Amino acid sequence: MPKLFLSVLLATILYGQTPVGTRPFRIEELRTQPGYEVSIYARNLRTPRFMAFGPNGVLYVAARGGNSIVAVSKADKTIEVLRGINQPDSLVFNGTDLFIGLADGVVRLRNAVTEDLMIRTQPERLIFLPAVGGHSSRTVTIGADGKLYVSMGSTCNLCNETDPRRAAITRYEADGSGQTLFARGLRNSVGMAWHPVTGQLWATENGGDGLGDDQPPEEINIVRQNVDYGWPDCIGKQRTVAWGPAARPARCPDTEAPELEIQAHSAPLGLSFYTGTQFPVAVLNNAFAAFHGSWNRNTPTGYKVVRILAGTGKAEGLEDFLWGFLDLNTRTTSGRPVHAEAGPDGSLYVSDDATGNIYRVKYVGPRINPGGIVCYGRSVCELYGANLMDDIKALKVTANGQAVELLYISPGQINFALPEGITGAVSIKVENAKAADAAVVQLD
Repeated sequence: MPKLFLSVLLATILYGQTPVGTRPFRIEELRTQPGYEVSIYARNLRTPRFMAFGPNGVLYVAARGGNSIVAVSKADKTIEVLRGINQPDSLVFNGTDLFIGLADGVVRLRNAVTEDLMIRTQPERLIFLPAVGGHSSRTVTIGADGKLYVSMGSTCNLCNETDPRRAAITRYEADGSGQTLFARGLRNSVGMAWHPVTGQLWATENGGDGLGDDQPPEEINIVRQNVDYGWPDCIGKQRTVAWGPAARPARCPDTEAPELEIQAHSAPLGLSFYTGTQFPVAVLNNAFAAFHGSWNRNTPTGYKVVRILAGTGKAEGLEDFLWGFLDLNTRTTSGRPVHAEAGPDGSLYVSDDATGNIYRVKYVGPRINPGGIVCYGRSVCELYGANLMDDIKALKVTANGQAVELLYISPGQINFALPEGITGAVSIKVENAKAADAAVVQLD
């Protein structure tokens, strides 16, 4: 019996709500922020989960349903490059070596990048983990220290685990030796990523079921060594949970509160930071998280990709980035995002394990280059970027909200004269028919 059907049946029995149904996928129903376009990059993959771009620029996908790794060399060109592995969920490259998180541990494949993309080396078992007890995904990432960080979820909603690797992140040497508990109290941190500025490890967190529609909150955590994040006794900002006689409420004041709380049952999975050059500069070093979506909430939630405003190294909020999979009016979904990862071209690639699709989100709006505004005195400026002009009638350029005088216009350059009296830090905004971008220039 399919897992999704069992989940829906269980939700109906336990919670009494109308189950969430499915509807055929239509790319036209997807929505994203102004200036972005979404297309299908690959299709018909068998439960695509996490993705990674190899040093050859090719997208590699953990196809859990096919027990395989699939390479996508360009749009709609896929090849199964490795077969016969046990439910791969995550993967990460270290040079040409590929590390894969399986249901029962982590394997390494030496020299996995080949001219014809086929992986011919045999998997080396580095880490053995139990493949039973719920939460079968195993996420592996590599730190700047060259060590492996592996997350393994809990066996339950609320309980005390006997295996310390459960509901925790464990660190290993690159060869799988030297097992060390890195952080605990993390019920199911499926997504992990390293902040490109601070170097800190960020992780998503899936809370338990059975506490209602709005508790416990899902979380984004900044994960530090030897820190306790509270599960199962504490939720959100160190709030206690009286889940049973074995609960330990006195533990909560000494636990770490989440960096960001998210609507319960959103099911945040993959997490990545954007370091590309295609999107507006404001997106640089922000995080993208894929919300897989609820299965047991009376009002369904999730089923989208969000942008976490994290460029400063702190989470300053989030906003919807890619949505349209969930239709609340009909209580139906057409897909379930798993992971969003930026490619070498700067586009964002999104896996969907319900449809088997990989989507590409491309920015086509105006983009001001980093440091791309040069002003001569306090009068004339040159602005450089991409896609600056499409329809000249829709083009607007302002300085601190005031219209400027346009002197020269092209898709890659705009010269303009500033209004009189403007000085100091000046916000320059370029807006066309598709979107807007802004940057700050300092005038002496």
